[in-house]
Amino acid sequence: MQTPSSPGLAKVRAPPLVQRRRVELCTAHEGRWREILEAADVVSEGKACAEGAALVYYGTTSVLLPRASAGGLLPDLDIAALARVLRLDPHVRLRALRIAHREAQSRAGAPMKTLLAEIQISEAPRGVIIEIEVTAHLARPKLTTTAVPR
Repeated sequence: MQTPSSPGLAKVRAPPLVQRRRVELCTAHEGRWREILEAADVVSEGKACAEGAALVYYGTTSVLLPRASAGGLLPDLDIAALARVLRLDPHVRLRALRIAHREAQSRAGAPMKTLLAEIQISEAPRGVIIEIEVTAHLARPKLTTTAVPR
């Protein structure tokens, strides 16, 4: 006789009366963060590779938000606290993703179909660093023929 692989059925005696969950939400002020992100130091690298019949772009974009004492616009406050706020705010992450998308599009050499990204935000001695790893499927560029003069 085989033993069951699952614990089996159990009767619930009484559902919990109260369930508690704590959620921290942060929203950065749009105008100020737009100004800080537009003044950011941006470094990108990446290239398109052929994978079977598909053309795929792999790249990384680093967005450094320098603190004021390092020549940037980020206030010289608790940088770790500012990094935590940025991790919780989807609007700032979306702006960083748009920067990475523009950078990837300029390097890809073909139109992008689907873009996947991972975003990491960390504090650094000079400010806050937003790292965006990008993978994008590319449309194959249309080959055009040109007439060769005789």
